[in-house]
Amino acid sequence: MLRTRHRGRGALKLARWSIALAAAMLLAACDPAAPDAPAGPASPAPEVKVAFVRDLSVPDADEHALPALQAIRLAFETATLQDPAAPPVELEEFDLTQDSAELGSIDADPSYVGVIVAPGVNGDEAELDTDLPVLSLSGLGAGDGRRAFVRMVAPLATVADTLAGRLRRSSACVLSEDPPPDPLFGLLSDALPGATARAIDPSAAAEVVGETGCDVVIWAGGPNAGAQAARALGPLEIAFVGGDRLLDPDFLSTAGTAADGAFALCACANVSTSTDLAARRFIQNYQSEHGVAPGAYAVEGWDAAHLILRAAGADGISRAVVARSLGGLRMVDGLEGTHRFRADGEPLEPRALLRLYRVEGGRWVRAGWDEV
Repeated sequence: MLRTRHRGRGALKLARWSIALAAAMLLAACDPAAPDAPAGPASPAPEVKVAFVRDLSVPDADEHALPALQAIRLAFETATLQDPAAPPVELEEFDLTQDSAELGSIDADPSYVGVIVAPGVNGDEAELDTDLPVLSLSGLGAGDGRRAFVRMVAPLATVADTLAGRLRRSSACVLSEDPPPDPLFGLLSDALPGATARAIDPSAAAEVVGETGCDVVIWAGGPNAGAQAARALGPLEIAFVGGDRLLDPDFLSTAGTAADGAFALCACANVSTSTDLAARRFIQNYQSEHGVAPGAYAVEGWDAAHLILRAAGADGISRAVVARSLGGLRMVDGLEGTHRFRADGEPLEPRALLRLYRVEGGRWVRAGWDEV
C-alpha cells in the first residue's frame, strides 16, 4: 500500500509539471516578444585570396621579394586582428615558372580578388586575365589592356635613365655577372653607348677597371656577385653604384667592409627616420614579427595590401569591387607620403619615387647624388 500510494503522488506531481510546462510553452508561442529558435550554424565567411607572383628562376629572387611578401602578409593579418568580423584575406604564393598552370586557375576562381606582382618580376609573362586587378611592385612589364592596374614603383627604364643621366660625364663601366639577372644591364648599355659594358666573372672586376680606366662601376647584377666585385675593387677606391638588388642582405653580409661607400638606386622607400605615427607603428610591428627592420619594397608591399583592404565596402571584398577601386585610383596616401597615378595606373612622376642609398657603417642610409 505504501508503495502504491507513493506512485500515485509521483504521477500526480508529474502530471502537474507537464500541465505547467505545456501552459508555459503555449504562452511563449503566443508572446510576440519571445525569441526565435536558433537558426542553426552560421554560413562560413566568404573566402578572400590574393595571389603573390614571384619568378624563382632568377637568382636571389626569393630574398629580393621577401620584405614585400612579409609586409603584405603583416598588413592582412593586422587587418584581421583589428576587425575579426571581416573575412580574412589569405596571401597565396605562386612561382611564375613552376606554377604557370596554376596561375591560369586564378582567373576561374572568384575568391581571388587581385594579384600582387613581386619586385623584379615581369608580370606580363604570367598571362593573367585582363579582368584581374593587378598591383605591381616591379619595374618590369606593362598594364596595357587591363581595367585595373597600378604600378607602385618606377619602371626599370626610369632607373636606368636616371643612372645614365647622372653618370654620363663619368668614365663608366657597366658590369654584371653572366648572365645578368634582369634587363637593367641591357638598358644601361643602351643608355650609355660610350661606356664599357661587360658580363664578367665578378672576381675579375678590378682587372676590367684597370684595363679600361673606368672611374665608376655601375653594377647591374645580383647581390652576391656584386659583393664579390666590391671586394675585388676595394683597393682601387672606385665609386660603386648599383640598382635595387644591392639592397638585398646578402650584399652587405658577403662584401663586409668592402661594401662601405657603395651606392644603390631603388624605387623603394625607407621610413626608418619618419616621425609619422603610422610609419612608426609599421616599423615596430614588422621588427617585432621578423626581427629585422623593413627591407627594400616592404613599404610598397604594405601600401599595396592596404589598397586592396580599403576597397572593401558593405558587401566585403570581391574582384569586381577591387577592380572598380583600382581602376579609378589617381592618388594614394601611403606610409611615405602621397603618390599620384596616371589613368593607365603608371606613376605620374616616376622619378620622384627613386631613392639613392649609401652604405655607411655596415648599413644603408639615404644619400644625395653629390656624394657619388
